[in-house]
Amino acid sequence: MSNYRNTASLILVEDNQRLREELENALEAYGYDLRGVDGAEALDVALQQRRADILVLDLNLGGEDGISIAKRMRITFPNIGIVMLTARVQSCEKQEGYQSGADVYMTKPARPAELSAAINNLYKRLAPQPLDDAWLLDTTGLRMIFQHTTLIPLTSSECTLLRVLAVKNECVDIDVLQENMRENELSITKFKLRLEVLISRLRQKLMPYTASINPIQSVRGRGYMMCLPVKLQ
Repeated sequence: MSNYRNTASLILVEDNQRLREELENALEAYGYDLRGVDGAEALDVALQQRRADILVLDLNLGGEDGISIAKRMRITFPNIGIVMLTARVQSCEKQEGYQSGADVYMTKPARPAELSAAINNLYKRLAPQPLDDAWLLDTTGLRMIFQHTTLIPLTSSECTLLRVLAVKNECVDIDVLQENMRENELSITKFKLRLEVLISRLRQKLMPYTASINPIQSVRGRGYMMCLPVKLQ
């Protein structure tokens, strides 16, 4: 196995355990940060725990199929890459795959070298272009700075909330947010209501600059996740 580590984070969605394990082994040999799941439900859980750059998605899944998953992912995670794997080779089937949101449509069995090349090319296309510092959180000045020019004033509570979400860079549970925001004197019910108000206010402030992308996503039953690449200043 190679010691080289690719930077792309992948989730492989394949309900056939043997095929999934074979593909996992093949892709891990190319050094990817890879997680394998067996269907839509497990995919949703994996994405709540940590986002991914690219989905390698089987079309014929039990339960929710790949077409439906791709359509849903395009709405929820518009910037995610989707490589669709399928035995369907008809032109109309490929068209349906691309229309559902696939970036790459490959027929099975996909050779690992070709699949890796497709993933790498897609990742390069999707990689944000010099936007690593597009969003800066100035915790001293209580403001968000967009592209070094636009200053968005924040309250102390808003700034603290954004700092916690930005540092974690994954779903942050409600109780963790409450502890970090030092509002343990509130009941969990009252804190949730306060949090909803803060999140709503922050979305109103940030969304004019996010091309309609929801900057803070709610994760049902858990908490919230930052969907912008925020750096602290």
